[in-house]
Amino acid sequence: MAGTNVRFVTVNGEDAAVCSVLDRGLQFGDGLFETMLCVDGAAVDLEEHWLRLQEGCGRLGIQCPDIRREVNAAIARWGTPRAVAKLVVTRGSTERGYRCAASVRPNWVLTLSDAPKHPLAHGSGGVAVKLCRTRVSLEDPQLAGVKHLNRLAQVLARREWEDEYHDGLMTDPGGRLIEGCTTNLFLVAGGTVRTPDLTACGVRGIVRQKVLDHAKASGIPCEVTQLGLQELERADEVFLTNSVFGVVPVGAVDGTKYGVGPVTARLMRELCQGVYF
Repeated sequence: MAGTNVRFVTVNGEDAAVCSVLDRGLQFGDGLFETMLCVDGAAVDLEEHWLRLQEGCGRLGIQCPDIRREVNAAIARWGTPRAVAKLVVTRGSTERGYRCAASVRPNWVLTLSDAPKHPLAHGSGGVAVKLCRTRVSLEDPQLAGVKHLNRLAQVLARREWEDEYHDGLMTDPGGRLIEGCTTNLFLVAGGTVRTPDLTACGVRGIVRQKVLDHAKASGIPCEVTQLGLQELERADEVFLTNSVFGVVPVGAVDGTKYGVGPVTARLMRELCQGVYF
């Protein structure tokens, strides 16, 4: 996916886009972020993103104030029909060293960019993805599932391809499938929806949870489990999820072809149509 230009920036609610060089997000990756689709001046699933951000802040011990009103106002003020918002919260700015006072004041940065075209705009056969050599590291339980600012594995993985692929699939050191570089992964086999267990690493995506909740409510069999390359090869359908595109069908993983099957099509229709495309 090609990058898009940042059109709007606010730092701590101020339009002057200035951050201290001593900010711990810059110095140590000490912070978290959320990426949200904005439609007609409002963020999609803002409350869900806010709850995840608050959970992550709690696990990292960051005292983040309630900035939802400011975030909403900034998104509404920009007013474009479709945009992508990235909200970054850091522990704040301190002197040199890992240790910091409990009273340090967090910083937050909101950027707004043009929303990229949905992959389905280029055809309905599903996107092409690749299996990455770079692997996701197993994390301390305190960090597993948290969308923190340390994304070096994803940065290295993204260097493995140009724009011929929509995303790259990543495994853990044991060869278990975890997620896409920018997405969560789902397989469908025999009508059952399956997604990797992210207890030890990976990001628990907002749309991932929406798919699981909707499948359960709709009577679609689903499970969170360990998945390997054999399960990927045997899958009837493969799809990806994230907060920018919703549900995206996969047409090919390297040399293995897949179709846009009935389960994926149903989830796209019931969860995404009119919002993500």
